[in-house]
Amino acid sequence: MQQVSVVIVNWNTGKLLKECLEAISRTSDRSLIRHIVVVDNGSKDTSIQQAQDILPCVFLLQKENLGFAKANNVGITYIQEHGGNEDHILLLNPDTQVHDGAIQKMLSVLAQNPHAGIVGPMLLETTGEIQPSVRSFPSLVVFILLFLKLHRLFSSTAAWRQYIQSDFDYMKEKNVDQVMGAVFLIRNTLIKSLHGLDEQFWIWFEEVDFCKQVKDAGYEVTYTPDAQVMHVKGTSFNQLVGLKKTKPLLDSSLVYARKHVGLGAYILLCILYPVGILIACVASLSHIKQKADTRGKL
Repeated sequence: MQQVSVVIVNWNTGKLLKECLEAISRTSDRSLIRHIVVVDNGSKDTSIQQAQDILPCVFLLQKENLGFAKANNVGITYIQEHGGNEDHILLLNPDTQVHDGAIQKMLSVLAQNPHAGIVGPMLLETTGEIQPSVRSFPSLVVFILLFLKLHRLFSSTAAWRQYIQSDFDYMKEKNVDQVMGAVFLIRNTLIKSLHGLDEQFWIWFEEVDFCKQVKDAGYEVTYTPDAQVMHVKGTSFNQLVGLKKTKPLLDSSLVYARKHVGLGAYILLCILYPVGILIACVASLSHIKQKADTRGKL
């Protein structure tokens, strides 16, 4: 079976990066892996020091946070320049733990289906429950709900339920629009033809954009329950709060809308952009006040 090389983008994930590499070291899939490249986005914690002696890895230490797309491209470029030009690429979050055989089973999907361009596994919570990881491509309505933070209030609307694939059967293998970027196996020829992830996305929607490009190129995005990976959701994202979290989301939404939803949608979202920023600022002030009130009660 063809080899795979792994790219892990790390940013202040503490012991999780170490546990991610330990999980890889325990699997029978280790022999399928040529390179494991950890791209660190200027972490200030000890996550890299904790992880250095687990497996033979290449650690590419960045002086600043490059964002998810650019950091993954740094890792992909290293692999291509060091003997892995023909390898399939597995993008793996540091807050994941692959189960034995997961990598081999995802590679099998690519081997058995020449039209498969991306493969995503079943993601599991730390409790063992299935973690939703499949979505459809976002529509203008979905972006409006996100911009105005109305998605929780209107979670039962048809557009939102379609987006989150609320009725998806996670026990069956199926071709889908997108799989979560936490575990993302990409066919080697697509890495070359699409030139990696679009670096206009600093964080959020970069994997959605890549899935859209793959499908537009005539390939399929496949979810398979045969491969299973535990995922501690949102470890890096949760370090961002308020405006620091919302602004990258809105910025990436605009990039995606301009590329894939249409000019009219892009213009409307540009009009709503200041409203989304204002809502985020109000939320940040509320968060700061709550923290101050909590400290005052201690």
